[in-house]
Amino acid sequence: MRIAVLLDQWHADGGGLEQYLHFVLPELVSRGHGVLLAARGATSGTPQGVTAVDLRRGRLLPRPWSDWQEAREAVRVADHWNADRVWGLRAIPCKGSVWQPMGGSSPDVQKARGRVPSRRTRALMRLEEETLRAAACVLPMSPMVAREIEKRAPGKQQTMLPLPLLLPPSGMQIPGKRGRISEQTPLRILHCGRDPLRHGAKASVEWFRCLKPRGIYARLDLWAKTIAHAERAIGASAEMLFTEGVVLHPWDGGFRQALQSADLLFHPTLYDSFSLVCLEAAAAGVPVMTTRMAGVAELLPSAMCATEPRELPDVAAARGMELFFGACAYSEEAWLRLGEEVRSGFQLQEHVAQIESVLERFPR
Repeated sequence: MRIAVLLDQWHADGGGLEQYLHFVLPELVSRGHGVLLAARGATSGTPQGVTAVDLRRGRLLPRPWSDWQEAREAVRVADHWNADRVWGLRAIPCKGSVWQPMGGSSPDVQKARGRVPSRRTRALMRLEEETLRAAACVLPMSPMVAREIEKRAPGKQQTMLPLPLLLPPSGMQIPGKRGRISEQTPLRILHCGRDPLRHGAKASVEWFRCLKPRGIYARLDLWAKTIAHAERAIGASAEMLFTEGVVLHPWDGGFRQALQSADLLFHPTLYDSFSLVCLEAAAAGVPVMTTRMAGVAELLPSAMCATEPRELPDVAAARGMELFFGACAYSEEAWLRLGEEVRSGFQLQEHVAQIESVLERFPR
């Protein structure tokens, strides 16, 4: 197959989308398919074996006009390249395409954030609506997104496609293995979200603060795009937070290593169409305390993942500790089996095979 992959923009060192495609696209190439990446910035840090074309028509225009221009250009590029399959991962209307809404369903995103959409946002939502209508099939990453798409477009062909584990953990964490929680061995809690507002950096700190009155010694390591972004979202300086046991980290790749010695993950997200952070934690044996707006939460074992409203920090903190101590009660063998269940259910090879199968069914 000649597969055109359509995006709005490509950042070689970007977040989850780029990381995902750095693994998936070379795998499609290795299976004998031609793959074209059409996006603004596509020729910088292009995945191995992939043909890249930069989108340029809209670069001098303000948004949302640039988005509409680039979307049309992306489809023209796919036509010129004679693509027989189109796989879109952003809002790019293309008749007969397979659309994977990586960001989720935009009306539901806005509702979760509690915002009144701006004029620009409404224009981008219209672009997504056109994309949904034009697509032959939608690939939601979670049951939550599948329900949202079904509500917007009843009867639209869908195939659920949970994201894969891109880098399986090097080891499996056994909860509570460091012994009794004390000032010398505090409970180690992690939070990781590139967007500190959407992923709940401030709420994580509020959940964390509810532990001390319960006599729980803990430390919170928190990753965000930059320390400055985290400070603004939380409303406190890194120095002040450090005195409370909260350590801020920039987006430095240290989260995965920290999972090897973590006890619990806090992820009070406003909206995540999936959440690789939660999946990676569970696969490493770290219990996950999140909200029902994390799409992956429905796909993880209940012993490893629980949800509570982010606006109820006392309840979330208590549930998080219940989850942690419940995990500690498992035998090492039983907990390892749960982790293996998670890892085997989200394998990259099977994920790519499913993409390949869907694309085969939907020629342009």
